[in-house]
This record gives sequence, C-alpha cells and structure tokens, in this order.
Amino acid sequence: CTMRPDGGGEGQRRGGVGMIRKIRLLGDEGSYSVLSDRAVIPPFGVLGGGAGAPYHVSVETTDGRLVEFSTPGKVTGHPIYRGDVVVMRSSGGGGYGDPLDRPVDSVLTDIRTGLVTADRARDGYGVVVDNAGNVDQAATDALRQALRESRFSLRVIADDTIEPYTGLKGKRRIVRLTQADAESLGVTAGSLVEMLGRNPAPLRGWVRITDDDAGTTRLDAFARTVLAVGDGDRIRLRALAVPPLPNGMAG
Repeated sequence: CTMRPDGGGEGQRRGGVGMIRKIRLLGDEGSYSVLSDRAVIPPFGVLGGGAGAPYHVSVETTDGRLVEFSTPGKVTGHPIYRGDVVVMRSSGGGGYGDPLDRPVDSVLTDIRTGLVTADRARDGYGVVVDNAGNVDQAATDALRQALRESRFSLRVIADDTIEPYTGLKGKRRIVRLTQADAESLGVTAGSLVEMLGRNPAPLRGWVRITDDDAGTTRLDAFARTVLAVGDGDRIRLRALAVPPLPNGMAG
C-alpha cells in the first residue's frame, strides 16, 4: 500500500490523494471481482477546487501485460493466475478553493512528500520548481498570472425552451458549445466539462456542438439556479480528464 501521487483534486486546500494497493496472487489461480463507484465520473471539488482522480483498477500479469477493463470499477469473475498482481487505485478527494491560491510552501511540501508531482504542481497549481527542488518564485508568479488569464468563460443566455438532458432516461446533462468554443476549451462532442458559477459546487455536463452564437451557452432554469447566475452573467468552464462518450451518446 502507498499513497497515490496526484490523486487529490487541486485546491487552496488539496483533496486527499487516495491509495494504491497491490495484491499478488500466491495460489495457482483465482478470480477477481470488484464493485466500485467514481471510476468514470470523478469526485467533485468545491469553490473552484479541482476534481479528485477517479477510481482505477488493473491487473499486472506475469508475462508483462497490463489488463484494464471496459467497465471501470465493475468487474466480475476475472481469472487471475499465480504471480498476477491486482492494482487498485482508490479515488481521490476533490479540492477546496482556488488552487492558484494555495500557499507555495504547501505545494512544495506536497512535492517533497511525494503527494504531488512537479509536473502537476506546475500545471495545476502554477508552482514552478527548479532542478534543485526549490521554488522559482518569479516563474511561479508569472505562471499563476498566465493561468488566471487563460481561464475559459462564456456568457449565459437564459433559455427555458431548450432540452437540457439526453441519454439513458434523459439523465445526461448537455452543455451547448459552438465548434470554435469547444476547440478553445480543448474538448470535443461528448467530452465531460464543469461549469462554475457563484455557488460553491460546479455543474457538470457533456458537450454538444451547436450553431449558437460563439462565446455563449444556453442554460435552463435549473442550471441557472445551481450556479446562481442569470441571463448575461459569465460562467467559467473547464474540461475533465474523462474519455469522451462515443459519437451519438452525448446527443
């Protein structure tokens, strides 16, 4: 057992990182089953904090293969053999608050204790560490400012006539983006994104490409209530590291 580096969501207060647990089969053969949540949709952050890493399970076989599963977190009776290693990565907790407001010394401590990698510190917290393992304060200040300025936002159009859901039983929320806005955000149709408004919790949905006006997104009354925004307000959007839905599944 060990802690899971980069498992916690970035935030002014970092989320718990979760664990990595490896179990080697000592008998001749066995079977592996697991029923876990948060293997696809990651745990939420609040007040601008990032999502925690989703649960992940795999099997390392004695011939060097890495077996992953088409139904993450849901495995029944998978055969394993002597020497195979089941690897379980528990989900991390969501972050609390803006990660660019996390004290630099706290990020450096996380790096030195192995909870956050230097790459993730740079990309998620805007903290730059030099080859000697010390913070480059000037580079950090410049990067944090650049990250703040690069955050992607859209203007809300209040529209209670749109269909906000699709998918199985109509439970998959749609986020309407133009092709140009999707490219600016770095997502495609079917990608999972978060919308951040005035309330602490974000609202998530899957991207649908539309021919609406660029720089805008249409929100129904429920979405506006969750985000505490109105017509003409701006919301921030960010992509989540989740594989996009297959073509057609996001409506």
